[in-house]
Amino acid sequence: MNINLNEIYEKCIEYSNKIKNPILREVSQLIYKDYKEKLMNKPATTGSHHCFKGGLLYHIYSVTKNAITLCDLYPQLEVDMDLIIFGSLLHDIGKTNDFKDFEENNENLTNGNSSALLGHSYEGTHIVEIYLSKYDIDEQFKNQVIHSIGSHMNEYSEWGALVLPKMLEVVIINFADNIDAHIEPAHDKISNAKIGELYKIENAPREYYKSLNPNYNTNR
Repeated sequence: MNINLNEIYEKCIEYSNKIKNPILREVSQLIYKDYKEKLMNKPATTGSHHCFKGGLLYHIYSVTKNAITLCDLYPQLEVDMDLIIFGSLLHDIGKTNDFKDFEENNENLTNGNSSALLGHSYEGTHIVEIYLSKYDIDEQFKNQVIHSIGSHMNEYSEWGALVLPKMLEVVIINFADNIDAHIEPAHDKISNAKIGELYKIENAPREYYKSLNPNYNTNR
């Protein structure tokens, strides 16, 4: 995949500039500054989606774009866009500790006990809380911000949420995350499948059929 990671990084900074709360805006930009090299070198996963150099950054960018688009579709919700943008931009920041820098043909991208014992949801909340602790911020609001990181996955599992989502903003982040995690791996699989053929995406629960529509244009 031909991606200009510097452009994607700058787009993430542009998204952070949309955050109205000055503390959240500053914290997001500080974390992006301090973690820039890691974001641009880590995969998002070890194989299920965005497993390439900078895959983590590209996934985060895509999730943020998805979340904002979902909110644009339902403006009557009046959700807190600051929480949604902040949470989307930093939902997987814990993965910067979980994975080694991506290298072709490296079968072991996991970074030791960090991912196995802690998981990226916990590590992400830990990173964000350290930065937030330097500011005078309401304690309950701080917990809501941290919740957007630690509960962005709507399930309990090895990679899942610390607490299930208790805010609509976090549900939106979860949906935006799921869309990207499930759809991104499909581009190679579906392009290599023949018309009407079954194809399997790594993290999908079942195989899918490719369309038999005679007007199906794969080169849209």
